Amino acid sequence: MSDQYNTRYTLIQRVQENQDEHSWEEFLQAYQPYIQAIIRNMNINEHDAEDIVQQVMLKVWKKIGEIDNDPNKRFRSWLSTVTSNCVKDFIRKRKQDVARLEKAAQDETLSYINSIRLPDIEEIAERRWGVHVFNLALERIDGLFSGKAIQVFMLSLEGMPVDVIAQRMELKENSVYRLKNRVKERLALEIKQLREELE
Repeated sequence: MSDQYNTRYTLIQRVQENQDEHSWEEFLQAYQPYIQAIIRNMNINEHDAEDIVQQVMLKVWKKIGEIDNDPNKRFRSWLSTVTSNCVKDFIRKRKQDVARLEKAAQDETLSYINSIRLPDIEEIAERRWGVHVFNLALERIDGLFSGKAIQVFMLSLEGMPVDVIAQRMELKENSVYRLKNRVKERLALEIKQLREELE
């Protein structure tokens, strides 16, 4: 198996043991978009989300050496907990700041803070993880197929009927089925490997 398919334990162990720039960059590429997606899906504006992501990454950098690499424990559960705690810290601090203001009850900032959907974090994290892994897998297989194969697959995901795809892509219907299934099978394999690597 090539370096591209190192298990998550290898990546995490490299970050834990070396904390070198290359390992950390690889770690950021694998996990930062996921963390950003969770936070943005909690109704947090972009500016605040960027600050919270930085807080999460700082905590991860400091604490990753302490986590147990037990294969029965899911790393992303720990990551989700760190993210949740950083969001809670953000809310607590912002509420304290707002409470100091004379008209805190009418303040737009308090309204914004109260609109953050903290109880949904597990559901959001689960949903965003699926999307994140799907997108990573799609990126990985993009160069393995002709442009038409990926386009056929994406059009089928949008619910376009096979006959319409065939006409649009100037292909026979059996070619559409074949291309779609080849991409689907490879994508499923890639998703499985990514889940083994990153979860």
